[in-house]
Amino acid sequence: MHLRKNKGDELMRRSLTLVIVMLLALSLVLTACGPKAPAEEPTPGEEPAAGEKVLRFHIGAEPPALDQQIATDTYAIMLGNHLYEGLVRVYDGDIQPGMAESWEISEDGLTYTFHLRDAVWNDGEPVTAHDFEYGIKRLLDPATASEYAYQGYYILNGEAYNTGKITDPSQVGVKALDDKTLEIKLENPTGYFLSLTNFISLFPVRQDFVETHGTAYASEADKILYNGPFIMTEWRHEDGLVLEKNDKYWNKDAIKIDRVEIAIVTDSNTAMGMYEAGDLDFVMLPAARVQEFIDNGQAKFYYDGAEFYFQFNVKGKTPETGKFTGNANFRKALGFAIDRQSFVDAVLKNGSDPATRYVLPLLAGVNDTFAEEYPYEFYSKNADVDKAKEYLNKALEEIGATADQIPTFEYLTDDSDTARISAEAIQDMLKRNLGINIEIKQVPFKQRLELMTALDYDIVFAGWGPDYDDPLTYLDLWVIGGGNNDSGWEDQTYTDMINFIRTSPDLKARADKMFEAEKYLLENGPVVPVYFRRRAWIHVDGLTGLVRNFIGADPDFTYADITR
Repeated sequence: MHLRKNKGDELMRRSLTLVIVMLLALSLVLTACGPKAPAEEPTPGEEPAAGEKVLRFHIGAEPPALDQQIATDTYAIMLGNHLYEGLVRVYDGDIQPGMAESWEISEDGLTYTFHLRDAVWNDGEPVTAHDFEYGIKRLLDPATASEYAYQGYYILNGEAYNTGKITDPSQVGVKALDDKTLEIKLENPTGYFLSLTNFISLFPVRQDFVETHGTAYASEADKILYNGPFIMTEWRHEDGLVLEKNDKYWNKDAIKIDRVEIAIVTDSNTAMGMYEAGDLDFVMLPAARVQEFIDNGQAKFYYDGAEFYFQFNVKGKTPETGKFTGNANFRKALGFAIDRQSFVDAVLKNGSDPATRYVLPLLAGVNDTFAEEYPYEFYSKNADVDKAKEYLNKALEEIGATADQIPTFEYLTDDSDTARISAEAIQDMLKRNLGINIEIKQVPFKQRLELMTALDYDIVFAGWGPDYDDPLTYLDLWVIGGGNNDSGWEDQTYTDMINFIRTSPDLKARADKMFEAEKYLLENGPVVPVYFRRRAWIHVDGLTGLVRNFIGADPDFTYADITR
């Protein structure tokens, strides 16, 4: 199995970087070197011009937003990585200069000074440090209401400004010293901050363009400014998107793909048919076809970093259901009733791993992976029916109800064929092992997100992928007031743990607290992990340089090439 590169070497590099910065031991200078609706009948792409290199693939849903500071979903993050560029670019695990050609980090790890290269937006206007200052302060502005505002809390006074404790944006630690120099001051040394500047929420935005288009900004291809390797020339809503090489990109000579055609297809079998017809260049394998391509030697596997779980609305869609979903023992009862091994083997059939804990095992610890340094299993791989019934009985006693008073719960999930099959398997397990009834509600991806935000569900099958290589990327979802905490769960003890993790300069103490927080979350929190996704995929001959990631944008076709 190929993840990104040699795991030991990569972990050593990541851990050393974290130690250097967080222990305040070194000033670093780096210089540049020279990174839903289904479409039943997707619109076919144009025939490539002679010598034109075209990459064709599909996504499962239309991204709800491509606004840098509003986007939250994986498709928007993937597209944003190719349409825009931040201070750095992370490619195949390596930090490369992006809009910043060099930078310095102060000896105390608190001040980053970025020196921008000569780069322009696709309209020819220069990308300046002011665009970064505006974008980051826009992220933190309460009026923006960004769910990802907390990614700016590492910045001095970022949280205070976002939460209204201060109202003067000039107090936020982001300042354009001149057109080419950006200074960012942090609250505390943060070893992964440099890689975090590759995240879409911290990307630049040009103020005049945003103010011209207002609420329509980034809603259509012609209402977006691009500074990345590609521009979007078509956005056919609910059908597909077309990207073309950005001839104004500073590193355009390194970009080999001329045109990217992306179809929106929710049905995996439809996508597979398109691949076999020669209309797609790579595709995820439907569960029923995985073994076939293992046998013929074509199947490829990778971990994409995504963890999938039950997320409970602890307040409930109704007062009746809320009495149960708000009870920690009830939530654990459902967790122990799931046969994770059978689910990944018989339903997913893609090599995914049962999630017996919450934090993705591949993430970096202090010197090795977090899982190797802190081995742990909370849930069993197979259903533990006796333990599930034990927790259910505890819950019923605490609630003051009997088994025949347990209501039917709404189970919210996406509208894809895979989501339906998965939901039906879960429905059967909960009924057979615990006598719990769920009613499956399938909705388009965008609507699911809206219903989650509104707390208009009982249980939702959701997922999360890491934004950076640290367990905190999973753990900080569930803090009080967190932008992505759509569970209604508010626990001060847990929030205090996360605040300690965010601010501690002691690597071991910080890691210990993350392990403590993970255990506390599984005992008390609104989430029950089910599986860590491993993806089975195939691609055409002649496709090279396409990177599959477990952190960041996936797929990353920045430096891909294709010959036909």
